[in-house]
Amino acid sequence: MQEKVLYKMILLLGSNLPYGGLSPQQIIEEADKEIIAALLPDYMEIDSLEQIAFTTEIIQTEPCGIFKEDVDFVGNISGPTPPFFNQILCCITDKAPLAALEETFRIENLFGRKRTYKEKGKVYQSRTLDIDILEVYRADNKADNRADKDLHWIEIKEDSKKLTLPHPQIKTRPFVKELLAMLPRDQRPASKRAGQILD
Repeated sequence: MQEKVLYKMILLLGSNLPYGGLSPQQIIEEADKEIIAALLPDYMEIDSLEQIAFTTEIIQTEPCGIFKEDVDFVGNISGPTPPFFNQILCCITDKAPLAALEETFRIENLFGRKRTYKEKGKVYQSRTLDIDILEVYRADNKADNRADKDLHWIEIKEDSKKLTLPHPQIKTRPFVKELLAMLPRDQRPASKRAGQILD
């Protein structure tokens, strides 16, 4: 029987456009449910969801960079780019980083995310939902039904066309550090680098 592998993922969610009658804040709340359903292992024995998933509060942030307002994408929005709402979700999953990335794309599409404009440099586009994988850690113990606190996590680093880990936004976006600081100690990855960022 192949050994199960567990990962701890820290995801950043953002939205500044409504969709389907939902406000940006509501989109993030509904996306949380979709992410948890898609990523959490169904074989794990847990007493409560809080053992393996945690969400920070949703905060309002100002747009970072220059935004291109694409009429076909943005619709009736005009004037200054609407403020963003952001949140971090931390969860345990048995999906490898690239498989998890595909799930985030699928969930973005559920909430009307369209990529009609290719972002270049510091020119960005308003969006109904954006999900970024900030950090990924692999459990160094055998993945069984043990609680998160019993696992030792090893950081995964990747630099490919599809995924960069850790995400560059950790160093360049102050609001990302603000959200990371909201994670309780038992949700923070057990690594020296993470400790330097989060403390």
